[in-house]
Amino acid sequence: MNNLEKTKKRFTLILSVLGAVNLLLLIYLLLPGSSPSARAAQEESLQQQKKTLTSEVTPLIGIDKKLAQTRVDVKKFYEQKVPSQFSEISQHLEKLMKDAGVTAKGGIRYNQEHSTDKDKVDLPDVQRIGVDTTVTGEYTKVATFINAMEQDRFVFIINQITLNSVESGVVSLQIKFETFLKQPSSSAATGI
Repeated sequence: MNNLEKTKKRFTLILSVLGAVNLLLLIYLLLPGSSPSARAAQEESLQQQKKTLTSEVTPLIGIDKKLAQTRVDVKKFYEQKVPSQFSEISQHLEKLMKDAGVTAKGGIRYNQEHSTDKDKVDLPDVQRIGVDTTVTGEYTKVATFINAMEQDRFVFIINQITLNSVESGVVSLQIKFETFLKQPSSSAATGI
């Protein structure tokens, strides 16, 4: 009987081990993320995250080259579209007026403290200049002058146009606008 008891104990031990393994497998199957459908959902979620992150990162590829090109473009913009002296602005406006066939009544007035809007961001090494002038001429010629200002190589931002008078086809408009002027470099100002 001794042999039968040994076999019975072995059988009980094996049955206990198999029961424990079975219990562990059952727990494994019931854990979240362990079923095939849960793994498929997790994989799909990860694929979606990858797409989202890729779309966010794609514009940043080659950003160093884009920044270098932007610096070149800004420098070119300043050189070509921002005058360095008030006289350049005056001469250019007078040329535009002459080409359009209008005259300046009262001249061209500058106001360096023109911009009081705190939302406007100042550009480095550039000063915002307010300009005020009154132009007189036939309506079509005044319209041609305004169009020329808007399309000019210098930057003119028209803020306000006020009709002063109309006499036999001749209009007089007060035009308030902004432009920009290069600030003298600190080395030029100090004489270095």
